[in-house]
Amino acid sequence: MSDEKKQLQAEVERTRRELGETVEALAHKVDVPSRVKEQAQETKLKVTAATNDAIDSVSTATANAIGSATAATNKAIDSATAATNHAIDSLPDPVAEQVEKARRHPGAIAAALIALVLAIWAISRRNR
Repeated sequence: MSDEKKQLQAEVERTRRELGETVEALAHKVDVPSRVKEQAQETKLKVTAATNDAIDSVSTATANAIGSATAATNKAIDSATAATNHAIDSLPDPVAEQVEKARRHPGAIAAALIALVLAIWAISRRNR
């Protein structure tokens, strides 16, 4: 009878354990606020990962665009410089010398242009 009693006790313990697991699973299904929090946390993690991926993509695209724009700008500057140098080289020597002096002193050119504009303005005001 002792073996039979032990078997029954083992059966009762196994049944209790299974019943406890079943009750725990049912309690989890019934605990809606907890399940909503879990789902919200999972969604938050997914959104964060997607946001980080998007930021990385935009950063890479921006860096590529800046690199392309910089290369194009440098190429345009080099072309303009070459064209300017070619134009200056084709000028007579005295004129080319004056242009070179003017290139070294852009403030003087700006001042001369401002003076010219003011003189034209003063003459046009006097003629009215």
